Amino acid sequence: MDKENISELIWLYVKRRPFLKESLREQIINYSSIARRISYEFYGNNSKFNAIKMALQRISKKLLMQEENLEEKVLQVLKSSSLNIQTKIAVVISRGELPLTPISYSKSREYTTYIINENQILKLKKDKRVKSIKQNLNLITIVSSDEIENTPGVVSLIMSVLASEGINVQEIISCYTDTLIVVKEADSSKSYEILSSLLQ
Repeated sequence: MDKENISELIWLYVKRRPFLKESLREQIINYSSIARRISYEFYGNNSKFNAIKMALQRISKKLLMQEENLEEKVLQVLKSSSLNIQTKIAVVISRGELPLTPISYSKSREYTTYIINENQILKLKKDKRVKSIKQNLNLITIVSSDEIENTPGVVSLIMSVLASEGINVQEIISCYTDTLIVVKEADSSKSYEILSSLLQ
């Protein structure tokens, strides 16, 4: 098998293993160790070790360059975005539709999730279609340009930055240029501060 075919084979191998791909992108991997393992897995011996190791190193550089380019595009989209916060929000999950005026909602086969103002909750207390009601929430809306539609990774970056600070997003809905993020009231100030720093 020539080097070109080995490179293609290794790229397919990496693409099917997200954790390996991430480790290569971050360049926090022992190339020799993984090359040895792949060589034995594919060929039953160490004969292709050098070619596999070289392929892994090339993939690592390629992934790093792609990430740097993508991160720059994502940050450009966020820097042209605006941010606002709305208090006294509730999230209602129901089986079937409810007589509500939602800020936003999403629907699956079995459930509908509503983001609403808390003042609508009273009329739902005895409705048997309601599965759960979460209160004491705030809604942070990021309004971006339509470039967000062609820029992969914007929502992923937002979620990973919040998660890295220990913030659990209660709900997230993306609607064209608007990204709606629901967080606990207690996490609102920190979330707003973190997201504001991305937009600067």
